[in-house]
Amino acid sequence: MYFQGALWRKVNQQMIKVLNGAPALTGGKLIVALSGGMDSVFLLAALCQIKRKYHFKLLPVHIDHRLESEARLFSGIAKKLALKFNLGFETLTVGKRPRRRNLEDWLREERYRLLEKRRRKENVGYIAVAHHQSDQAETVLAHIIRGAGIQGLKGMLPIRGKIIRPLLYVSKKDITALMHSTNLPYYNDRLNYSRDYQRNKIRHELIPFMEKELNPQITSRLAKLAENLQRIAKY
Repeated sequence: MYFQGALWRKVNQQMIKVLNGAPALTGGKLIVALSGGMDSVFLLAALCQIKRKYHFKLLPVHIDHRLESEARLFSGIAKKLALKFNLGFETLTVGKRPRRRNLEDWLREERYRLLEKRRRKENVGYIAVAHHQSDQAETVLAHIIRGAGIQGLKGMLPIRGKIIRPLLYVSKKDITALMHSTNLPYYNDRLNYSRDYQRNKIRHELIPFMEKELNPQITSRLAKLAENLQRIAKY
């Protein structure tokens, strides 16, 4: 076991809240999107601890974006982790980007296309991705900036189709604290810090400003807004 203590018990319950919404998981297969970054490494390690409750089989899959000179290193870290957990491993590579397509949007679509193709081939129930509470807050803000209505304010769903987000109620702060209590390797993707992408501007400029000047709890408040609207939409 890599994670222990009161913090892990809290995070464990937050993950189970999502996983219990997908009863077909029990005894089935679950693809885990494994970039090799902190969040996906935590997701894989946490699912390895939780899987005894659900008896599912984990299938880590790494997506090579063909953007970084370190792409082989990223894949190597992901593969090393899969082997550490005695799991199989596969790398899938994105195709050629069409001209005039937004890079962020195209990469997201290509990742899901490749993962869904693998899911169908392996007859897997769900694909687990590592979106967490901060990602949810960023998504809500991005939708507000684009002029979204109530549907956009709902943000990302914990389960949508065959995509499941076990970390959606977990804070980045808690993920970081738990990861720092282990010696699990992960990489920091420099593209996550580039101001060329809107998401990074929201993450590194807009949210820190709002936390400092408006509300230090803005991330959890935005995520809670999304959760509340999702709940209302069910009625």
